[in-house]
Amino acid sequence: MKFNFVGYGSLVSHKSLRETITNKKFRLVIVKGFKRIFDIEEKRGDVLNILPSRKDKFNGVMFKLDKDEMRKMKRRENGYKMVETNVFDFKTRKSLGRALVAEDLNYEIDHSKRLPSKAYFILCREAAYHISRNFGSMWDKTTFISNGQIVSSWIKRHPEFDTINLKRSVLRF
Repeated sequence: MKFNFVGYGSLVSHKSLRETITNKKFRLVIVKGFKRIFDIEEKRGDVLNILPSRKDKFNGVMFKLDKDEMRKMKRRENGYKMVETNVFDFKTRKSLGRALVAEDLNYEIDHSKRLPSKAYFILCREAAYHISRNFGSMWDKTTFISNGQIVSSWIKRHPEFDTINLKRSVLRF
């Protein structure tokens, strides 16, 4: 049995994905009906989660997992619930069917509105821009900080989190 699975944070990074399963080819997708937000408390700052939201969407990467790989993914995403949702092709916006995403509604939700984990934030954002400038730009526009600010605005006031120089059209990793 094969499972379609969507990564939307550190799993966008091939390097991070390899920590759990072998390198996978993935397809760029859009997931509608969820808001991507840094609201899961970790020791060094918040990490990503998704919350149901009729008006929001986010981009991610979809890959196939077999049963053993799904078991490993569930162990990695401990605390998250696997939810099935519709996915759409990033470029054409055509339906690709259903896939699983990891969502946490209760486990370690940040109510104090802390900053994201800097290393985690940079890993996720650089991976998105490594795919393409267009993919990275959408990541910035569809990702929120726990206080509700969108990354594309928030990053301007937090240059210590910005390792990508978009003004010169050069990606600096």
